[in-house]
Amino acid sequence: MSEDSEDIIRKLTEDVPEGKATFPEDQDDEFNLLLDNFIQSELQNIEEEKNNTRILLEEPEPTPIQKNASDEEVADSLELAEQKLYTAYRNYVESIKSIADAHQLTIPTFHIKAQVLYPRYTPSLGNLISIDVLQGWDTMFEAFPDDIINIKPNASDEELLDFAEQHNDEYLQMAIVSYVEILFEIEGCEIAYEKRLLEYEHRKIEEEIINEHKRRGERARKYIEALEKKKFPINSERLINNYFKTALKDPDGSYAALTNNPAIFAPIEIDKIKPRFFGLIKPTPKDGLIFNRKIGEFLKKLKI
Repeated sequence: MSEDSEDIIRKLTEDVPEGKATFPEDQDDEFNLLLDNFIQSELQNIEEEKNNTRILLEEPEPTPIQKNASDEEVADSLELAEQKLYTAYRNYVESIKSIADAHQLTIPTFHIKAQVLYPRYTPSLGNLISIDVLQGWDTMFEAFPDDIINIKPNASDEELLDFAEQHNDEYLQMAIVSYVEILFEIEGCEIAYEKRLLEYEHRKIEEEIINEHKRRGERARKYIEALEKKKFPINSERLINNYFKTALKDPDGSYAALTNNPAIFAPIEIDKIKPRFFGLIKPTPKDGLIFNRKIGEFLKKLKI
């Protein structure tokens, strides 16, 4: 939850009885204006975050929602995790509205529609849900003050469900159960969101590995072609391939060996050295050492 949303929650709950949020009459307008401004800002942040996330993860643009599409139709187009969260949220909202009607209380303003969750959940959405949930708890307290006051602030999910099961008001039961479901489904959406990020990072790492392999293959090909043009008495392909394998673990040391003693990676093939003096003087290991040095010098000057 962002610092701004935490400030709002603190303003809703500070200096009031446990589980209850009230305000003097002369503060209502100021608070409502503050809350409205915050909500509009959060709605804008949610849309920006969804778009930024889509661009970051290189995901395609979502199919536009038809202008006349109903909330139910939009909800049906949500991903499974978002559908479950929205179902829990709607059940909570309907329960709170029923409690308010039954006890002649003002129905809170709820802010989440299916479109806010489309195409995917992002963390900023939790800020608005927390505000709506808190307003629902305020309504429950007004309707059932003697019951709600007995719920511990840090009650576990199991304790909340036990409370709901033991109460005889079906609307309060549904509100409490839906609240627990909202917490559970938000966690599921957060996990799904993090999974998308991890899958993207994994995909990018794979792409980088593939691209690096291609780049290394292209560099190796150019090295081999350059050596073969010089007709050095050495297996150019073996030399370069062995060098690149070793360079994966020790780039600097491998390059030093390549340019100072390339025969480490592939032996000088003495039989491929042409005899001197009209074929009268056969090549010797000393000639191999000379070519070993020449190949190293050539590779040191080679720019690829």
